[in-house]
Amino acid sequence: MADWKDQLKDLYKSYSTSQKNTKGTTSKFDTTSHANFRGKVGVNDTGIALTAKAAKRKQSNRAGYRYPQHLQNINERRRKDAMARHGITDIEDPYNKNFKPATQPADRRNYSASWGPPMDSEPKKKRANIYYDPWTAPSEPEEVTYVLPPAPRKQPAYKAKMVKRDSKLQFKNKLEEAIYNHPNYKKQFK
Repeated sequence: MADWKDQLKDLYKSYSTSQKNTKGTTSKFDTTSHANFRGKVGVNDTGIALTAKAAKRKQSNRAGYRYPQHLQNINERRRKDAMARHGITDIEDPYNKNFKPATQPADRRNYSASWGPPMDSEPKKKRANIYYDPWTAPSEPEEVTYVLPPAPRKQPAYKAKMVKRDSKLQFKNKLEEAIYNHPNYKKQFK
């Protein structure tokens, strides 16, 4: 009776150690048979994490990355300039919703009762419309006559080999004579 209890105890011990050694859920993409073309497991060929383990590893790698110091300085300077340009005084409140107006009114420099733009001595000239005014219309284009060069003479595709003797044509062989006498042969010289 003690024999099966010892076997059960050994089985429990081996099973508990195997459970402790496997952390989290396993995926088929964590095996080397499903590795991407670079040999990395858990991610596809474009680098997108397919398993939770790979996603966590990628997130921790990204969190540990810091910009080089000169780039960080450039980004901080740009951020400070943009905040000044848009009047943002508090980073936590970029829309200035918690902005409190000044308790004292602003000092006025213009003591007149009504203000108007200063009068110019000469009236403004009406801006000319360059697209429709007749004096700015382009002149009539010149007439151009194009002359085509003479058509080059076509070279024949094939010239029969023959010799003139005694005002008679002598051919190299019967095939040359058949080519020369064909009706399409004369057309290629026109």
